[in-house]
Amino acid sequence: MNTRRAALLLLLVLAACCLAAGCSTDTGSPGGSPLPPGETDTATVTRTIDGDTVHLSFSDGRTETLRILGIDTPEMTLEGNDPGKFSGITDLEYLSIWGEEAAAYTNEKLTGKVVTISYDPAAGSRDTYGRLLATIILPDGTNHGEDLIRQGLARVFTPETFALKDHYLSVQEEAMDARRGVWSGSEPDGAGTGQVVIASVHYNAAGDDAANLNDEYLTIRNRGTTVADLTSWQISDADSFSYPMPPVALPPGGAIRIHAGNGTPSAGELYMDLDGPVLNNDGDTVTLLDREGTVVSTFSWG
Repeated sequence: MNTRRAALLLLLVLAACCLAAGCSTDTGSPGGSPLPPGETDTATVTRTIDGDTVHLSFSDGRTETLRILGIDTPEMTLEGNDPGKFSGITDLEYLSIWGEEAAAYTNEKLTGKVVTISYDPAAGSRDTYGRLLATIILPDGTNHGEDLIRQGLARVFTPETFALKDHYLSVQEEAMDARRGVWSGSEPDGAGTGQVVIASVHYNAAGDDAANLNDEYLTIRNRGTTVADLTSWQISDADSFSYPMPPVALPPGGAIRIHAGNGTPSAGELYMDLDGPVLNNDGDTVTLLDREGTVVSTFSWG
């Protein structure tokens, strides 16, 4: 047998063995991004907790909380942010604004979608809090964690060991060089007519919702360049709840947090003085309307 025929026969044998073992030469998702080398599952994203954490529902009835492997988005609260995490960005208010932006982006991209959950053997399937730890792949093949890094809405969580770390670091470097998102040095721009937006909703209070009403709140932010007069604007939800805004003048870049419970109003805090929780943990839509009844912004989950 000549050398060429022998080499061809060897290639055919190797290919047959690989097919029998279920091998694949595909190293990327349909969207072109590499995938971790572990097992996969499918689930529906039922709600967004923040930019890197979501709730899932599986076809067998299981529900789980999942933190996206290998990334970290800014927190939505001042106290949750660490000025040492994002390459020396020390402005906690600035970080919290981008945390709201990351949460809104994840909510828009994932909530209600059936996604692929891809586990990485190098990282394990759960974090120290017992949450699932995995990569989320959208139906179009987009790796959502990588997308957040690429948009400048997340950093690579380097303490974790995972197969895509080097790839993520290269994506992060590109986002930093392009000054995207949190790396831009400026706050997010308003989108379309929505200069005033519902930036985030904290619908699941810690512990008993009814006993912790002030931990149920939403944040409204003015992303425009002029003062926004919110007097007599309305906040409503899918169950026909409605809250009329008192006199509020929100400066450019300003934000106001509106709690369900009781308290003393201030420049950055309002209280609806409700007797019970109003935001549904299993899904709701909050709408902000101006005094003419025009929808200005919405925020949905579940």
